Amino acid sequence: MKLYAHSRCLLIALLCAAHGPTFAQTVAFPGAEGFGALASGGRGKPAVVVTNLDDDGPGSFRQAVSHDGATVVFNTAGVIHLKSNLRLASDLTIAGQTAPGSGITIADAKVSMTDAHNIIIRYMRFRGGIAESKGSSSLALANASKVMVDHVSIEWGRWDNIQTNGNTYSTIQNSIIGQGIVPQRFGCLCESDYLTLSHNLWIDNKSRNPKGKGHIQYVNNVVYNWGVTGYVGGHSASDHYADLIGNYFIAGPESNQNFIGQFAKTDHIYAQGNFYDGERNGKLDGRPVVADEFDRAGAHVIAQPTLKPDIAVHVESTADLVQLVAANAGHNMCRDAVDQHLIDELLSFGAAGKFIKDETEVGGLPAQIKGIAPKDTDGDGIPDDWERSHGLDPHDASDGPAIDKRTGYSHLELYLNELAGGRPVSCKAPS
Repeated sequence: MKLYAHSRCLLIALLCAAHGPTFAQTVAFPGAEGFGALASGGRGKPAVVVTNLDDDGPGSFRQAVSHDGATVVFNTAGVIHLKSNLRLASDLTIAGQTAPGSGITIADAKVSMTDAHNIIIRYMRFRGGIAESKGSSSLALANASKVMVDHVSIEWGRWDNIQTNGNTYSTIQNSIIGQGIVPQRFGCLCESDYLTLSHNLWIDNKSRNPKGKGHIQYVNNVVYNWGVTGYVGGHSASDHYADLIGNYFIAGPESNQNFIGQFAKTDHIYAQGNFYDGERNGKLDGRPVVADEFDRAGAHVIAQPTLKPDIAVHVESTADLVQLVAANAGHNMCRDAVDQHLIDELLSFGAAGKFIKDETEVGGLPAQIKGIAPKDTDGDGIPDDWERSHGLDPHDASDGPAIDKRTGYSHLELYLNELAGGRPVSCKAPS
């Protein structure tokens, strides 16, 4: 009887463990969607604090992101001028929302993730600029996997603003991809398997908004002021698949009528709920895009979507989409003059917008607001006041990475999630 009772208790314990709460499906943060939504980044790992704007050395961003397994937080704000390209390690969270003042901008060289995996980046600006090498991009997800990019401003890339060649199972959402510079002025060569692009603003890129090769989920994007082509097909011998759902294409001063194009019959396109406004009359009055337009552009139109991530992407009504993207895209916790100018162009609905040779044409990087970081005695990335109000010890760094059993997030993540979001605010330095 004792053996039976012991076996029965063991069975019950195993069943309870099997059906009890697990955190295998804990998303990167509330609102994370698509193929990169399950990235965990530096969850459960200690915070690494960026304390200066130096290119390298103790307290620098380069040093903070060079080792696997960390949540990178900032107690400084401003522009980090890279002297050479920077490569991210794996299992990282880069929490730009922690930077005081106007936040953090990475300039002058490329940030890449070659062969890295499991990365979360939020509320950062990547602006390579004319100092970047000629064939480069501002942010490269190439040959990386399980990446989540959210509320990031990615501009002034010299070849493409973004490159994702060889990337798998990732998401870029709520971001601005725009104002590419010479020689190409392109948005993204998105040659990826299972990449979600959702709720982004693509603006002032001549073409590749993006160029979709592989398996691309393209939902609720707004494309403004393309030059040669808006969304570009893969047009190669390999089969490519893309679901284009609920996107809005709006012509600007530089735009032709090719809001989609450069497809081949190897581009298998599912299209639903997309709109095109080519009037350039200062108001938003687009028309529905019909599947036949993709067929005439050379694509193989299919009847059902092919891309179904574990965490579905919510689809906004096109009636609300443009205003929502205008409010939410990019680093909107503190929207600086560069991003605000692009938003103003979009909301001119055809009257404003232009391609630039380089960033000097628009005044370069705007003045920065330094701000003051809140006191964090134990250096765990969580301010003392927040720790006290949530029952944590501001003198014990071990409670920051500790996992909260109710949510599956670390205490540091709970603070970061609470800190993120909100309405866009003006981010002007005092004159």
